[in-house]
Amino acid sequence: MGVRCLHSALQVLLATLFLGCVEPISFEVPPASSQLVVEGYIDNQAGPHIVHLSRASSIEADTIIQNPVSDAAITLYEDRIKVADYVEVSPGLYRIAEGLFSGSVGHRYHIEIRTSDGHTYRSLQDELMEVGEIKDIRTAYESRSMLTQTGETNASVMRVLVDSDAGDGEQPLIRWRYSGYFYVTTYPMFFWRDEPPYTPYKDPWPCSGYIVVEGPPGSGGLLLQVGECTCCECWGRLYENAPTLSNEELVVDGNFANVLVGEVPVAPMVFSNRIMIKVEQMSLTREVFDFFNILRSQKENGQSIFQPAFGELKGNIVADRSDDLVSGIFYATAIDTKIIYIDSTDVPVKIPEETYITYPCTALIDDTSYEKPDLWE
Repeated sequence: MGVRCLHSALQVLLATLFLGCVEPISFEVPPASSQLVVEGYIDNQAGPHIVHLSRASSIEADTIIQNPVSDAAITLYEDRIKVADYVEVSPGLYRIAEGLFSGSVGHRYHIEIRTSDGHTYRSLQDELMEVGEIKDIRTAYESRSMLTQTGETNASVMRVLVDSDAGDGEQPLIRWRYSGYFYVTTYPMFFWRDEPPYTPYKDPWPCSGYIVVEGPPGSGGLLLQVGECTCCECWGRLYENAPTLSNEELVVDGNFANVLVGEVPVAPMVFSNRIMIKVEQMSLTREVFDFFNILRSQKENGQSIFQPAFGELKGNIVADRSDDLVSGIFYATAIDTKIIYIDSTDVPVKIPEETYITYPCTALIDDTSYEKPDLWE
């Protein structure tokens, strides 16, 4: 319990002791599962364009599983004229397929949602603003260390910095979205299992495409390939910690300079091959900029006991019925994308060689995919 909550609780207890019993007051608090959460945007690219629908989880729920909302109908409008319908491609994930539609600068967009139980929601109109151009992405090494239970350990990073054109607007409102992808190779066919009574034996993972067959005495058997390995190569993903937003102080002669958009950990696994760094420069209206600004503040200060009170992260989604709870954001944006690749030769210090991994990628690394990322060359 926080200090403020504890102080309030003591005040209530003391008042009860001195003033005697009072009639309790109860509040009807709607369950978290009744709140619809909407997340999506339309851009000036060919798509696909995505909207996610889910139900909020209770903070007391012993789960991190999202609650997707299926069987909804979602329609996209441009200047209040219907232009496309979203199609559900997986639970809670709705899409306008690539090539079917792209937004245009100067037009205003919103969506309307009808859930399977007949409840209706809509986003407020949002104008698609012009965006500038990313001029350069570069990295800079920063030596760091951190204390762990076993002592001091290396925590160095490659900082990702961006220079870009601020565009033609007088006060450009920009978000830079950073993501990184690194290639990993593992060898699950060489896995040895070591369990009681602690006699190690060869036990290749089924996804490796290998089995153990009889071999010479004392060999423990021979490995025989019977299929392709489906878990030997994967791509791990690096995310931004919080949205990176434009700051007026960074504008110099109509350009943004040295904007820190992300960090790549200098770790053997990450730098075992090469890393694709993707930065997207996204134009925002004031309302959407303020939404992401609150989100950034909450993410950056969420672990601080001195966190100030920020505005409610409500968004621009409204319900037709006053008793329907909804939150989230749907917005329009123009996007300029730039990609660079880096590897261990870009790091000014020697990186230890990667440990020989005998597990499937997804068993060892979070946020991995066996599918090659878009734009990977």
